[in-house]
Amino acid sequence: MANSKDNLSKYGKAFISFDEASGNTMDSIGGYTGALNNAPTRVTGWNGQGYAMSFNGTNQYVEFNGSLISVGVFSIRFKLYITSLTSSSERAILDTMDFVASTNSGVTIRLETDGKLGVTIGGDRTGKYAHVNTLATITTGIWNDILVTYDGTATVNSIKIYINDLSTPSPQNIVAGGFDFVGFSSHKYNLVIGKRAVSAINYFNGQLDSIEIYDRVISPTTDKYLVQHNADYKYHNGTAWQLTTPTEENFMQYGMNNLNHITEKQWKELTGDKSVIMWSDFEDKQYTSVVLNKESFKAQDLLGDSAQAIYYSDSDTSKIAVETGVEPYSVYDYIGELPTVAIYTESNDDIVVSTNVEPFDIYDEFGESVEVLYYTDDETVTNADLILEANWSPIDELEGDFEVVTWTDEGSDTAKRVLDMKAIPQPQFVKLVNPKRLYGSLDDVFVNDISQSYRDEARYFVGRETPDKWYVWDKKEKKFVVADASSPQKIMLTGMTYKDLNNITDIQWRTWTSDYINIGMFITDNPRDTIKTIVEEISFEDYLPRDTTTIENSSLYILNTTAKIDISFDTNVLRAVLSDDDLTRVQYRVLLNNGYYYPSDGSFTKLGESPQNIELAIGSKDIRIDNWNTLKVEFQDFFGTTDYWSTQFMGTYTGLMFKDVYGQYFSSEIGEVLQYLDFGIIIAGQTTIEHEVFLKNQYGYDVKDIHLYANTANFPSGMTCEFSTSSSPFTPRPDLRLGGVLKNNEEIPFFIRLKSELGSTPDVNGSFDIIVRADKA
Repeated sequence: MANSKDNLSKYGKAFISFDEASGNTMDSIGGYTGALNNAPTRVTGWNGQGYAMSFNGTNQYVEFNGSLISVGVFSIRFKLYITSLTSSSERAILDTMDFVASTNSGVTIRLETDGKLGVTIGGDRTGKYAHVNTLATITTGIWNDILVTYDGTATVNSIKIYINDLSTPSPQNIVAGGFDFVGFSSHKYNLVIGKRAVSAINYFNGQLDSIEIYDRVISPTTDKYLVQHNADYKYHNGTAWQLTTPTEENFMQYGMNNLNHITEKQWKELTGDKSVIMWSDFEDKQYTSVVLNKESFKAQDLLGDSAQAIYYSDSDTSKIAVETGVEPYSVYDYIGELPTVAIYTESNDDIVVSTNVEPFDIYDEFGESVEVLYYTDDETVTNADLILEANWSPIDELEGDFEVVTWTDEGSDTAKRVLDMKAIPQPQFVKLVNPKRLYGSLDDVFVNDISQSYRDEARYFVGRETPDKWYVWDKKEKKFVVADASSPQKIMLTGMTYKDLNNITDIQWRTWTSDYINIGMFITDNPRDTIKTIVEEISFEDYLPRDTTTIENSSLYILNTTAKIDISFDTNVLRAVLSDDDLTRVQYRVLLNNGYYYPSDGSFTKLGESPQNIELAIGSKDIRIDNWNTLKVEFQDFFGTTDYWSTQFMGTYTGLMFKDVYGQYFSSEIGEVLQYLDFGIIIAGQTTIEHEVFLKNQYGYDVKDIHLYANTANFPSGMTCEFSTSSSPFTPRPDLRLGGVLKNNEEIPFFIRLKSELGSTPDVNGSFDIIVRADKA
């Protein structure tokens, strides 16, 4: 099977990851959409990353706009988490079929009432079906890796179920009356996750993640690894290295699924050369990688100087590519300019040898003067014609520098002046138009050479004010020496590469005694474009002149700017950025209703670096609720220059607040009771009318994953509290989990009622708390 990444990229028909931040879920391969019904919630994914989908077992499910599962042959792999095995009814995980015998075509995967995994495939809507389940129950409290495959036949072994150990199918049995089967070719319903597709029954209670769907039976065998140490093949069993041989059977039995359990100390037990060998039955695997983590090391430290990566595969070896990290090179570097190709074959087909080069003409090969001798034994031929095709332009006739001048009567905003030139590159020596004047000691010269070539062909020289001599740095003599630049051959032999030039140190550059410096560069780009020289920038760095200026009778003035503050105040939360343009340290204090609030003793905070972030929550116990309040922030810089910011605001509570239909609060954010939600006298055996309550977000920021429930610890026996998101109909729930995001200053309604049973214990002054929890969005 290799891994899910390989399988999905090659064979995947649908993949449901549940990793969307909110809203409906998507099939990322086929593009189908799964609508969330009754708000199943997203929880942390099976591997600690992304999300999984959690179903409450009561009314939550996901319904797609397509069946997604292929007919005839399929594989379905998913991650499953449950907390309880037993149930009064089976729990449908995935379903596309019906109960009715004449229309039961499709697939169902479910948890049986005793916690075993069951699979049913209905055939062609003829009433015939296959029905199997595992002998063992699902393990609770962990994420289980499930794989179900169907090979398209009507035999008792056509359906296989794998649980966690994907190398061996789980033992299973045929449910009574459950293998009158001829295969299937259609689905009755679109795919439903979390309940039976036919009606609102058999709801799933648990979590699902990473649903992979294929149109074939994927291999359950994972990639296997051995380590070749000298001439031995070894694996580590967690205690010590063990010997084996590299046969397919031994790869299957002893091969390691990964190398993560091998420690650095255990690697060091294998002295000398080591190679990592991988076995895979994935047909199209072309690349594999092994990542070895160690503090600051070279590959040779771990694998030796002659490391090998040996790859075994059942697939076509022509699809295997091996990459080595070497500098780019040309085939002509190894076989010369005039290679001979020798071919032996027993085939009668024509042999074609081709090379990829840029177009060229006869003059590129023979020079400017070419004579062609023509011989023929055809007595009727009296004239010989030679046709040569070559690119030519009148510009070829112009020698030396020239300018192209254009004239147009178009306006400057519309005129376009574009000159395109095409030419075969010729070797040339390029230098700066004007040598650079040095006013101090030369510290560095840097050439940003971004040439596109398989080797460094450009050569560099440095010169003085006149171009009669060119110099290079001689590493042996440790000085700049005159270079022979009389011919291209001498230039290539004596010139510096850009790396040589850039590696000249500042101490070496200070031996350059001339007041000027020039840079000369020899370019040898070729017509095949395998060498393209590009120099983006040449930069110089020299010290400022010394001993040239004297400062006397100077005065120092300190320029001080007033500190400034950018403030926002929303829902009793003060946010600010305190800064000072001259970067001196800053401090502040906060006053509320003309009294010291922070720090409480009236002092300023300690001087801090600028800019300084401020975030301060004002508690409702410190402000005047439903009345005007004054908030003032005084701030100053290191020199004591003071300024302030002030505002007035209407006092209100913070947090998630409960309100009645008239807008009055039931309590403060610290639990202080402002009014009660009064249900009046409750008669045993009756249910109260529902009360509408509004939940308002006054945190100052958005919240998500809202959970409402009642603390009924003081309830008399026989009494329960029920919640609903609507009054008509009132759908009773023991608590409410609200999906989506509740924005700041937004509010949502919910309904609550009490239900009592006959014989409930009387309580004259019974009470309970409604509790709300949420996370910051």
